[in-house]
Order: sequence, then structure tokens, then C-alpha cells
Amino acid sequence: MKFAIITDVHGNYDALEAVLDDIDRRGDISKIYNLGDNIGVGHETNKVLDAIFDRDDMEIIAGNHDEAVMSLVNETPYPEDLKDKFYEHHQWIENHLDEDYYDTLNNLPRVIEQTIHNQKLLFIHYEIENEKLKTPIDGQPYSPIVEPSEDNIKQLFDDKEADLIAFGHNHTIHLFDDKSTIYFNPGSVGLNNGAYAVYGIVTIDDNEISCDRIKVPYDNEEFLKGFDEKQVPGKSLIFDKFI
Repeated sequence: MKFAIITDVHGNYDALEAVLDDIDRRGDISKIYNLGDNIGVGHETNKVLDAIFDRDDMEIIAGNHDEAVMSLVNETPYPEDLKDKFYEHHQWIENHLDEDYYDTLNNLPRVIEQTIHNQKLLFIHYEIENEKLKTPIDGQPYSPIVEPSEDNIKQLFDDKEADLIAFGHNHTIHLFDDKSTIYFNPGSVGLNNGAYAVYGIVTIDDNEISCDRIKVPYDNEEFLKGFDEKQVPGKSLIFDKFI
């Protein structure tokens, strides 16, 4: 069995389209697991949501940017750790978000657990301690990002049990195998400091798991130009930190 992992699309429809086209072209991908942060940072929110929610082969969880934007929609407390960075940007996203997606976004889970060919799989945007899995986003449930070493990642997810833990959030590839658990983050679909998108393919064969990171070139010119054309707040920070 093969399935794809995509994460951190961040409002970049052109990158998402390139990835989905590559997945569909292969013809042997049975499922796509989307690990959140589909909206925010980029500006093509509704086009991204149209694409992901139109598919019947994709399972989706929430990311911190998704939940932060929805806190504005829901008029619930906004996370303090994002106020100095993304508050105005997230307000802009909220103002342009199609209200038809409100309920769907509010009901996204934070975790997906599956067992495939006797392998236990865990999909999560980033570590949330078990006792914080129901903590609202303003309670900062996500653990601080750690340096991507095997020891750090193993310690980070110490309270989780799975043969594969797939995650995203920090836009950096991780592929560690500590003999009991594989930890895999393929990197961000939408924010890669260049004109390519990335995603992961996981193959489960004879009770073994293998992971591959796939790079897909795409034309990012329209995505970059859109920040000025649409007067997207936070462009300087976004370009400095993410693009």
C-alpha cells in the first residue's frame, strides 16, 4: 500500500496543484493524509480549500494557523504567541475566507490514528501532549519546536506510541528511524524558499514501512506577485522567514 503525506500548504494553491497532479499521475497512491496548516501565510485560501475538500481520497487534520484563523471567525481568544507575528495577516485571511468552510474547518480533528498491515500510524500537525489534545488554541497546546535530531524528536513524541509518526509544522524534513518508530516530516508543500513543492510517499509492504520525500517543480511567480497585488498584511515577515 502507498499513501501520500502533504502538510503546510499555507495558502499556496499553485504548489498544492503541482503536488496533487504528481500524486494523481502516479496512479498507485490510495490515500492522502493532509497534516494541517492549509490556510494562513499564503493568500489563496479558498482555492486551497476548494481543492482539498473536493477530494474523496484525502483525510485532513487541523494545524495551528487553521485554528488561529478560526478563533477569529468564532470570536474566541486568539493565541498570544502569534499576536505579534500574524494577527493582522490572520484577520485578512478571515475576511477573505468563504463562510461555507467554517463548519468543516471547526470540525477538523487534531490527530488521525490508523492501523495498516499491522502497522500503527499516527498523523498529527506537531506534538501536542496527550493531556492537551483538547486544549483550545489560545492555550498554546502545541509543544515548542525542537532542533531536528533523532534524540530530540524521540523525546518530543515520547508520550505517543506508533510505528510511524507523521507530522509537519516546522517546514523541515525529518526522517528518523529509532528501530521502534519512524518519525517523518516531508517538509512544507507551500513554503520552500524556491520554485518547488515537497510531499511524502509512504509504502507499507510485508509489514515494513518506507518513506520517500518528493520534490515537484512549479511556477511560483503568480504566488509571489499576489502578496503585492492583494496587499496582504505581513508580507515582510513572511518573505523574511518563510519564502
